[in-house]
Amino acid sequence: MNTTPFTFGGFTVPAGCQRIYITAQLESSNGDPRIQPTGFPDVGPVCYPDPNTGADSKGLICLIQSEPAMANLLEEVSVGDKYTGTLKEAFAGLPYIKVTANGQPDGEFKTASTIDGHRFASEYLMKSLATFETGRPEEELVSFVKHKLGASESGDHVPAANVPRIFALGMELDPMSLIHGFQISIKNKLTFVGLRSPRALTACILGYRCQQRPVPGVRIDPIGTGDAGQAIFQKERIVAGEIEAKFSIDVGLLASMQLASLEQAALRQPRFQLLAVIALWKVASLLADFDVERSLRTECKLRLIRNQPVAFSCEGRAVGNRISQTGEFDFATVAGANLEALITNAQLPANRSPLTLRFGA
Repeated sequence: MNTTPFTFGGFTVPAGCQRIYITAQLESSNGDPRIQPTGFPDVGPVCYPDPNTGADSKGLICLIQSEPAMANLLEEVSVGDKYTGTLKEAFAGLPYIKVTANGQPDGEFKTASTIDGHRFASEYLMKSLATFETGRPEEELVSFVKHKLGASESGDHVPAANVPRIFALGMELDPMSLIHGFQISIKNKLTFVGLRSPRALTACILGYRCQQRPVPGVRIDPIGTGDAGQAIFQKERIVAGEIEAKFSIDVGLLASMQLASLEQAALRQPRFQLLAVIALWKVASLLADFDVERSLRTECKLRLIRNQPVAFSCEGRAVGNRISQTGEFDFATVAGANLEALITNAQLPANRSPLTLRFGA
């Protein structure tokens, strides 16, 4: 689908745009340049030299927040209550799935597509039950998906021409899953490998021209009856000459999805625009958190550098010509813009905000 230009919150996505890149400059906000990067005890921080060794080399680069960790933050920014998975009021009318013990909205909460691992594709959700269409009995979500895709009874085959239907189905069950990615793999029920999509919104935080500065730590057993006693250890910290939060929105991927059936082809453009705008809104809202301070770890508290613009670029092709647009991303205006009209124009199924299933896993 050739994307047409559209504007949201003062930000214009040009025709033919394939990628939107957004970059923000950050700094430590706790009065100490030493920060704790992401890492694990048996791996440590991820530091590597810039392969560019020229005059503009960024020296030692350190991963401060990984892509999966940033994905979690970008999902959480849309959630009003992380304990029940309820979306913020800005997303009123947007479908998502909630699972309760008895299938009633006020039943004991189990999980929701907004907080579960593979969103609507999670095994817990796929094995939960509801009446999804008039004339069909109560069934597991995975059975309904197989029916809509024309899958084999064993679930190991889907006709190639039917595979794109998964995007329209995802759009009408849980649009957020098309932004954050999903993969359906339900043992003995639906194992066809083509039902997946990568993240359309990715991000990370990197430190440049870093110096590694290990600091000492100590743990004391105050009672003295344990075997550990006093343990002295080393904690990995870095000092970064520059810190960047980098975001990428794969507009081309969103535009390539078949977001409505052939009979509803006119809805594909407004549904694509809704997904692209939600991705922009997520980036803007997370940057608004960093405008004050965002605590990633106990010793990793970051904020936007004052009076430093957040930059964007749109890259792509339009009628054979390469397009490139750059400017300042006004995240405050984008985060405050209203999504209601876009959600209405997408004509998504009613009464699915949320769609409540009965727990069956």
